[in-house]
Amino acid sequence: MSRVITLDGSSLTLTDLVRVARDPAVQVAFDPAATERVKRGWKRIERIGEDYETAYRAWRGDGASRPMLDYGVTTGFGEFKDIPIRPRELEQLQRNILLSHSVGVGETTDPDDPANYFPAEVIRAVLVIRLNAFLKGHSGIRVELVECVGRMLNRGVVPLVPIRGSVGASGDLCPLAHLFVVLLGEGRYYVVREGDMSARRGRFEPASKLGGDLGAQPVQPRLKEGLALTNGATFCAALLALGVADAESVANVADVAAALALEAVCGCARALDPQIHRSRGLEGQIDSAANMRTLVRGSRQVEAAGAVQDVYSVRCAPQVHGASRDAIAHARMVVEREINAATDNPLFFPGEGGERHAAKPFDLEFSGNWPEGYRGGDRASYSAGNFHGQPLGLAADFLAIALSEIADISERRVQLMLDHTLNRHLPANLIPRRGVNSGYMLIQYCAAGIVSENKVLSHPATVDSIPTSANSEDHVAMATHAGRKLRTVVGNAQAVLAIELLVAAQAVEWRIGMGIDPVNGSNRLDREDPAYRDTTDALDRAELEAQEFRARTAAEYRGDIAGRLGRGTGAAYLEIRQAAEPMLADRTLDEDIRRVRRLVEYSPADGGSRLLGAVENALEARLRRIGALRTGRD
Repeated sequence: MSRVITLDGSSLTLTDLVRVARDPAVQVAFDPAATERVKRGWKRIERIGEDYETAYRAWRGDGASRPMLDYGVTTGFGEFKDIPIRPRELEQLQRNILLSHSVGVGETTDPDDPANYFPAEVIRAVLVIRLNAFLKGHSGIRVELVECVGRMLNRGVVPLVPIRGSVGASGDLCPLAHLFVVLLGEGRYYVVREGDMSARRGRFEPASKLGGDLGAQPVQPRLKEGLALTNGATFCAALLALGVADAESVANVADVAAALALEAVCGCARALDPQIHRSRGLEGQIDSAANMRTLVRGSRQVEAAGAVQDVYSVRCAPQVHGASRDAIAHARMVVEREINAATDNPLFFPGEGGERHAAKPFDLEFSGNWPEGYRGGDRASYSAGNFHGQPLGLAADFLAIALSEIADISERRVQLMLDHTLNRHLPANLIPRRGVNSGYMLIQYCAAGIVSENKVLSHPATVDSIPTSANSEDHVAMATHAGRKLRTVVGNAQAVLAIELLVAAQAVEWRIGMGIDPVNGSNRLDREDPAYRDTTDALDRAELEAQEFRARTAAEYRGDIAGRLGRGTGAAYLEIRQAAEPMLADRTLDEDIRRVRRLVEYSPADGGSRLLGAVENALEARLRRIGALRTGRD
C-alpha cells in the first residue's frame, strides 16, 4: 500500500484520510492540476488587492470615488464586514484574525496538560481536509502557503489546539486559528513520528522554533489567507470522519460479540434466517444478520438448547445493530462529501484565465443585490455559508445515538450471560467458588455506568444554537461539540464491547470446557467424576469444580473450545485469550478490559481492528462493510 496520498481537492477517501491522520509515515502530495487551480485563484486575489490599492490612493474621500470592497479581502470580518481597510493594513488584517481568534480553553489551567488539546490524529485529519479544500482552487490562497501547510503535515508538526471554543459555524474559527497561529511564531507544537503519536509534558516547543522542524521558514498569510486558514467546519469534519471510521469497526465487532454470546447461551439460529431480514428490506439489518451467520457457521453450540426463541438482546441483535449500521452509512455519506468540499467564505470561482467568474452569478437577476460600495456585477467573490457545520453536527449527533445503542444492547447481553436464571445454566457471574469470589459481577456495573453516560452524551448538540457576533451569526450548529461528544461515545462503545467479549469468552469456556448442558444444567463432572457426583458437601463440590475449570481453560484446551464454535467466533475467542486469561478467582480486571479494547480499536499497524483482522483471516473473507448512503443523485 502506497505511503503517499495524492490530494486533488475532490477524490480524498475516508480510508486515506484516516491513514494519514493515524500514521505519520503516510505522506501527502499535491496533484499538479490542483496546484494550477490554486494559482488561478490567487491571481484573482492579487488583482483585487492591486485594484483596491490603486483606487484607494486616488480616493478623495467622497462617495463617488470610494474603492470597491470585497468581503474578507478589503473589509473586516463578521460584525465589521462593512469597514474598509487601508491597503497597508490588509496583510495585518489577515494576521490579526489568527491572533484574535486564538481564544480556546481546555480541561485545566495547566498549559502543559495534554488533556487540554486535541490529539494528534484529529489535528492531522484537520490538516488533510483543509489542504484538500485549498486544492479546489476556491479559497484564494497561494501555492506557497499550501505547500507550507503540507510540510507541517508531512513533517509531523502538531500545534497545540485547545479542545473548546468553537460553535461549529462560521467555520471552526477558534481551533483553526490556534492551528495556524504557529505560522506567526505564536503558540506551541510538538512533532509526531511513526509509532509515537503521543503528546507529553516536556515535549512542547515554542512556535519560534517551527522553522527548524519545517525545514523552511513558515509562510506568513497575505491577502485573504488568514480567512482561508480559519474558515471551514474542518474540526467538525475531522472528528466526524474519525468517528465514522471507528464506528464501522464497532458495528462489525458488535456482530462478533453478539455471535459469541449466541453460542454461549446456545441460542436460536432461526432468528438469523436471511428470509426474515430480506422481508424487511433494511440494508444494515440484512448485513448484520449475514455477518452473524458467517461467524457462527460450523458451530456445535447454536440451537443446542432447543428453545423457541431468545431474549431480545440476542434475537433482535441484527435489527438493532442494523439500524445503527444504516445511521453510520448516512454519516459516512455526509463526511465523504465534506472532506472533498469547498467550505470557505467568501469563495472564488475564477475562469480559466483567472480574471472572470466561471458562470453568471444568480443574484445578478435582482436589482440592488449588493450594498453601495461593494463589487457586484464584476463579481470577485461569493459570500455565503458553506462554513456552517449543521450537516456535520446532525450526522455526529445521529452517529452518537447509533453507537450508544450498540453499547446499550451489548451491556444487556453481558447481563444475560452473567445471570444464572437466564443464561441456560451457566454459573452466576461465570466464576468458580461463588460467594468467596464475585467474578464478573462488577464488570457489568462498569458497562452499565458507561452506557448510562452515553445516554447523556447522546442528547443532540445541534439543537442548542446560541447567537454570536452581535447576532449577525444568529444560528450556529455546535457541530464541534457534537463531534467531541461522538469521540467519547466511540471510546465508550469500544469499552463495552471489550467487556462483552471478555464475558463471552469466559461463558463459552464454561459451556464447552465444562460441558454444561443448556437444558438440564448437568456438567462434565456430573457425568464423569463419581467423587463430585456423590459428595454432599457444597464446599467440596465447589473446590472440585474450580479445579476442573482451571484445567479445562488451560492453553492446551483452547483449540478444542474454538473448534466447537463457529469458524469466525472461534478465531475471535482465541484472539481474546491471547490478550486476557480466564478469570479463575477474583482479581483486578481493568487491565483485561484495556487489552481487549486494544483489539477492538483501530491499529495503524494492522490497518484496522486487530480482532476483525484475525476473524477475517480465519474466514478467508471479509465481514460486510458499511458503504456511504447513496441517493438518487449518486
